[in-house]
Amino acid sequence: MKLLFRPLFISTILLLLVHANSGILEISWPKPNPKQEKPSIPYPKVLTKNIKNTKLPVYIPSHYRYDKKMSVIAGNYFYTIIFEEGKHIISIAGDRTFQEERPANRDFEKIVKKSQEVEFTQEEGMMSADFNRHGVNYSITVECEEPKSDPHCTSELFVTNLYNQLIMVGGHP
Repeated sequence: MKLLFRPLFISTILLLLVHANSGILEISWPKPNPKQEKPSIPYPKVLTKNIKNTKLPVYIPSHYRYDKKMSVIAGNYFYTIIFEEGKHIISIAGDRTFQEERPANRDFEKIVKKSQEVEFTQEEGMMSADFNRHGVNYSITVECEEPKSDPHCTSELFVTNLYNQLIMVGGHP
């Protein structure tokens, strides 16, 4: 009992000292390095032209950043980028939705609650990963020609790898 009491007592004292001296944390953010921000090879025009006015960060898997055959649809507060690869189609979308009033409903609050978690879903012949960053809802979706036998649509592994490769290619955070 003596061993448990001592660490608990010390951590409580430290917590009180930290709380007593709390205030606004001042952080000196480093200045951006333009060489790190710009890609070494320019992104395809289909990408840069269509996302230049988007008011949310635009993410795509790094493996596809130079794919000139991508399709891009974008507006101020949304984008969808589509890549065709063999017998499956990959899309990534970002959407910042605004509402004037939110209903007072606990179930609705759970749905719109910010989350850093990735939610994987398999439905209607597609595998998807949904997540939230910067107050933006993002979705990576893989649609397969043969959804019951194609591992791209039967396992989370492919979508997880796409999620882990995400890089910001434009837009405004």
